[in-house]
Amino acid sequence: MSRQDLKNTLAYIHSEINRIETMAGTLSMTEREHYRKLSNFDDRAIMDIAAEEQNAARQLGTMKEMCLAMAQKIEEIETAVEQETFSGGSDRA
Repeated sequence: MSRQDLKNTLAYIHSEINRIETMAGTLSMTEREHYRKLSNFDDRAIMDIAAEEQNAARQLGTMKEMCLAMAQKIEEIETAVEQETFSGGSDRA
């Protein structure tokens, strides 16, 4: 794989992780809002659904944080590859 291929692959992965992070964040907010609305009802079945929504919101929030951490690591790798390219590193990865 050439250095340019590596850079392109990292850019693609970074972009997709950012998309996943955005989706997880949006879904997490939606689930939290559902929990808030459902928890106002005095029905056991609805309260159970509300609890499931709350759990889903937490899991999606965790996914969002994982994506942010992965995106940061990819940025670090991209920077390292770019610095190596400018410092005269080989075109072969």
